[in-house]
Amino acid sequence: MNIVFKRVLLVSVLLLPVFIYLLFVYSTREVFFKTLDYFGPVEVVLQTREDGTTYFDTIRYKVPAFHGLAHTGNPVTSDSLIGKITAINFFFTNCPSICGPMNFHVKERIFDRFKGFENFQIYSFTVDPDRDSIGALQAYAKQLGIKSVGEREVWKFITGKRDKIYELASALFLNAMEDETAPGGFLHSELVVLVDWEGRLRCRRDESGNLIGAYSSLDQMSLKEIQEDISVLIAEYEKLESLKRKKQKKS
Repeated sequence: MNIVFKRVLLVSVLLLPVFIYLLFVYSTREVFFKTLDYFGPVEVVLQTREDGTTYFDTIRYKVPAFHGLAHTGNPVTSDSLIGKITAINFFFTNCPSICGPMNFHVKERIFDRFKGFENFQIYSFTVDPDRDSIGALQAYAKQLGIKSVGEREVWKFITGKRDKIYELASALFLNAMEDETAPGGFLHSELVVLVDWEGRLRCRRDESGNLIGAYSSLDQMSLKEIQEDISVLIAEYEKLESLKRKKQKKS
């Protein structure tokens, strides 16, 4: 009996921490997940406290200011990123090569899956703004089968000044340029970047621990990863919003 009692006691002691942990998780109803990393160079600045003392603070990279017009005719700026989770890529309507399959996958794997989340959006910038007028972008959106969700335009096809668009692509660490040797006369990446609700680039790390920076819209595994990572950002956003609401109720 003593041996059996000791074994039962030992098992109970070993399982008690697990039981307490599970009780804590389910009683608090918290969602535990690994957040995505920030991508881009950080800036170290000297800050001053109210008491006059100084300290060094690290500022995460943020998408620089931009301005354009969506296919709806409405203005789109970097301020439009705030409070939203945004997927960004580059294309042009007369592209004879990768744009077709690229945006088909974006529609099937990203737009159709996440269009119901009101704080999600897609920005596609044309690299050929001289030809891609508002009318051309509207026709492209219609051909692709992109419709508004209620009153929301989830996927915006955007034009603007060519140099500014190319500068934005470079700031997002993507390629976008005029190239006579490229199909259609323009060279651009098939990659998609993720921007969080603060306008900051986010991504996962690869198996070697390196930041991937962007996701290929032509690779099935990469498309699966971006689906997973958008879901992670949505979960993080909703958790933060829930904490804000709790604080507001207490105050």
